[in-house]
Amino acid sequence: MSLDAIREKALQQYGPGARIIAAEKVTNPGIVGLFAAARFEATVEVGEVPVVGKEPIAAAPSVAPTAAHELHGPAIAALLERADAAELELHKPAPVSTASPDFAGLLEQLGKELEASPVAAPSVPVPLTGAGNLVILLGLGDDALGPALEMSIAAGGSDVRTAGELSAFGHLHVQGRQSATAARAQAVLTGQGVVVAYGLGAARDVPAHAAHIAGLSADQLWVVVDARRKAEDTVAWVQALQSLLDHGVVGVTALAVIGASETASPETVDVLGIPVGWVDGKPASTPVLGKVH
Repeated sequence: MSLDAIREKALQQYGPGARIIAAEKVTNPGIVGLFAAARFEATVEVGEVPVVGKEPIAAAPSVAPTAAHELHGPAIAALLERADAAELELHKPAPVSTASPDFAGLLEQLGKELEASPVAAPSVPVPLTGAGNLVILLGLGDDALGPALEMSIAAGGSDVRTAGELSAFGHLHVQGRQSATAARAQAVLTGQGVVVAYGLGAARDVPAHAAHIAGLSADQLWVVVDARRKAEDTVAWVQALQSLLDHGVVGVTALAVIGASETASPETVDVLGIPVGWVDGKPASTPVLGKVH
């Protein structure tokens, strides 16, 4: 209740002889700062009851007189303002020194909060498996054949075929959409996936293969890059290929990296911005190679 409300209530209950002789602001801290509230409590002294006509005005028993000085409205308001200012100063947050125990406690609390809400790490792409699924690996020369065979072994046996300018003894060649569909159908009957090693030829030949690759309607497209080659050369042909394929239904899914263990700077492939899913014959442990230490 505010001070004015208290004064008005005292006059209503005890008549014009009521005087506020003390007032105190009482604060309820609430629960952890929530639902906090403040109110005023006042001590009222009731003097002699005036007589109107012959009937006295009813009044509550008066408070015993005290030695306190009478406080009028302005004086009480001034005292309460001073009390508010003192309270604000008392609760004003003090600067925390980096050398103080409070600062160490704050860092510990922040650490616990970060541990409680970990940031999800990027996932490593994996080759798609399952009967009839078609995964195409795109590489210069015959770079795609090795990773295709390795992925087949890891999956427990896939139907490995070739396409583009790459051919290999013992492996059927995919000519276009019709043969790709036939390969899928055969793989469904055998319970296998289809992995196609697609040869792009030289870097200058890459754009000529975009339409053929799109026509095969793969479920996943992987790009095979050699970490031993010059980074700028790899960036040039991969970005050219990616710009052509990303307009289709299926874009580039991941990188299969070869030669990473034979160079001191395999992290150069990270500039491509494509997550790494396969490295030197086995699944990658992280989607980026990072620096070699």
